[in-house]
Amino acid sequence: MAELAAGVWIELERLLALPLPAEALASLWRELLRGLPEGASEERTALAAALEAHELRRIEALCLGSGLEEGLLRLEGLAPALEPERLAALLLRVLPELHRQLVDAAGADPAPAVVADPQRAERLWQADRWMRRLETLPHAPAVALGMMAEHICRYGAIAWMAQPGALARQRSVALLQRLLVLLPEARSWIVPAIRDRLQQGLDELGQGGELVDPGQLADLFEACAAMGEDGGLPEQARQALQLAVFRGRATLEVWNSLAGG
Repeated sequence: MAELAAGVWIELERLLALPLPAEALASLWRELLRGLPEGASEERTALAAALEAHELRRIEALCLGSGLEEGLLRLEGLAPALEPERLAALLLRVLPELHRQLVDAAGADPAPAVVADPQRAERLWQADRWMRRLETLPHAPAVALGMMAEHICRYGAIAWMAQPGALARQRSVALLQRLLVLLPEARSWIVPAIRDRLQQGLDELGQGGELVDPGQLADLFEACAAMGEDGGLPEQARQALQLAVFRGRATLEVWNSLAGG
């Protein structure tokens, strides 16, 4: 009969409360979790919950400190496995800090160098994505959240309008269209800004050069379609835009079918 490996037995409750540094304790839990037998369902559930709580605390500490990028990256990986209420609770703690770092720190009239910073633009894009995600989750409504959403979206739109390239145009249009919903009283400058960027995208389709990414084309057509629903658009312009979108989508469908065949 095979000999049992030497080991040490410790109560589960005591194991979860060992006075060790957080990272060392989490490493111990992971190692024990990998070695648990199939029948140890109670221990497996407890260790998995403890590791999830540890990762949530780590993400929060990173986002509230100087590790914003790492914190958001970890959040991206963990979010699909979180219950909606737990994800909402974490975002409610993290998003105010993102607002402070990206909006409050820039001031009411950010310097041109701040607006043009591509790293800050990316952070604002991510912050808006998480704000949109929070809006789909169960949480108590608060006026402050609406204000933060509008600020993050507006500063993000301005930041991406200052960036070069098709991706920047695509993101600025997406943010501007969201801002039109969040801040309808600002349509006098938002709508012309959207139209200018959509026109730039349409103009580029008629130019020679490298092939256009079909995904970016689809996004462009969707943005144009959304603009066609704008009640402030003159009827003649609406009809022309709807026709252009119809033709563009039809062409894209043919392209996708040929590429797939």
